[in-house]
Amino acid sequence: MEQLLAQRKSVHDMTAEEIEQLQALHDSFRPRWITPTVQVGPLMPSDRDDLLKYLNDPRIVNTLVGPPKPYLPEHADGWIRTRIERLSLKGSPLECAIRDMEKGGKLIGAVRVSDGPDDQLEGDDVGYWLAAEYHGQGLMAKALKLMLQDISIKEAGKRKFNAHAHIGNWASRRTLEKAGFVYLSEVHLHGLQIWRFRQYLTEEDLAVREVAVEAVPLPSLS
Repeated sequence: MEQLLAQRKSVHDMTAEEIEQLQALHDSFRPRWITPTVQVGPLMPSDRDDLLKYLNDPRIVNTLVGPPKPYLPEHADGWIRTRIERLSLKGSPLECAIRDMEKGGKLIGAVRVSDGPDDQLEGDDVGYWLAAEYHGQGLMAKALKLMLQDISIKEAGKRKFNAHAHIGNWASRRTLEKAGFVYLSEVHLHGLQIWRFRQYLTEEDLAVREVAVEAVPLPSLS
């Protein structure tokens, strides 16, 4: 699978057989339910059009530091391809799609965590975005906490995390604080004034840390 992916420049050009292989890989990772109707799971080539839609929405991209502007098809192709490569190599994703399962699994956001070593802390160890119509429901804090717990902390053994948010983006700040991050200071980064946060966990912290509990899906969706 890794060699197959390395030969590809665009996931959009994959054959039906290759996409079927990726779907099987996707299905091997158990999604996490953050509400009875919303779950997090790996990105797929079929998410390309929704990525292009949302990452060109000013309500989303104006709160993000990383994605290129405008967000072009080649950006979406490359991003999905690297996420699939990670899944094929390690069996779990660092970036998950957030999906509304009442709408057929439609992509409505994404959440990213890190498995980088604690002695090489640079930039952001988390990232996230959510479709504007889903704001204000607490979805992102739940998704971020679950991903940190299951992928970064349990699987990768990571204990130190950095995060940033645009100054004035109180929704993002609340998301980070609900996920356990502590505000540090204001900093100048990439020409922007942003808030800096961190989360450094000791074994004692982990022993008393509130466990992120998955939701129970609606019977019609399980």
